[in-house]
Amino acid sequence: MIKFILRLLYILILFIEGLIITRVILLLINANTENAFVSWVLNVSSFFIAPFQGVVSSQVLINKFELPVNGLIALFFYIIAGFIVSELLSSFSKN
Repeated sequence: MIKFILRLLYILILFIEGLIITRVILLLINANTENAFVSWVLNVSSFFIAPFQGVVSSQVLINKFELPVNGLIALFFYIIAGFIVSELLSSFSKN
């Protein structure tokens, strides 16, 4: 039962990471926010990025691209969380 819960958490973290990566790419290419898919990704991923707002400046300008730093910090955090869950999965699967 614990392995099942940990697998669900791992899948959830992968979903969150995918959303954040998609958000960063969409913001990087300045996608149309009136598009239904873009709007959905931005709305859903903003819930997961909200705890990291204000940690650093929200965007860095590189040439003509605005890089959303808060999304990258959130992605880094969720990657570490995913690694921890992955290690927990592997430790429980050995028993």
